[in-house]
Amino acid sequence: MGGITRETCGCYDTNANAYGEASEDYGRFPGLRAEVVEFARLAPHSMPVLDLGCGGGRDARLLASLGRTVIAGDYAPVMLGWARGRALEERRTLGFLRLNALALPLRDASVAGVWASGSLLHIPSAGMGRALAEVHRVLAPGGIAAISMRTGDGEGWKHGGSLDGRRWFTFVDPEAFTGSLEAAGFADVRIRYAGRAGWFIAVGKR
Repeated sequence: MGGITRETCGCYDTNANAYGEASEDYGRFPGLRAEVVEFARLAPHSMPVLDLGCGGGRDARLLASLGRTVIAGDYAPVMLGWARGRALEERRTLGFLRLNALALPLRDASVAGVWASGSLLHIPSAGMGRALAEVHRVLAPGGIAAISMRTGDGEGWKHGGSLDGRRWFTFVDPEAFTGSLEAAGFADVRIRYAGRAGWFIAVGKR
């Protein structure tokens, strides 16, 4: 599992500048900006929120602009550096943290919300339960998680596409993913179908 994570994140590191620039425009991702704004509204305001798998930091910067205290985390160090640089350019105050979704370096109940946009889909199905348990662990009571995934069945390497190299993708059935969240301890799980074909967002409360 560790090798899969390293190679997938290595792909993002190799393409950090191209990916960061290409992902900046919300116009390319119908409905996504509104989803971030809704997450910022729903997560309790007394604590920070975590952007888990922040990539180029687009969503983290939007959350900061909405008045949220944000921890932007990613496993890919070059990609994380790109995100930090862009935040400095825009004078956004964010905390940046290199992290592994399977062992988050955060205290129990330390964040009000976890936003994971297209990041947990790179985790093999064998590790998904552990990742969801970690998200649940770091959430404060009443906190929410919003996790976007791609619908489908199966998992494996995807070569090329929008990035050079290969990345691991795990596709899930929304109903089955709801069950996985509930097994990890989440309540009031709701599925929202995104404006992007083949994508959905699962929102659950601790």
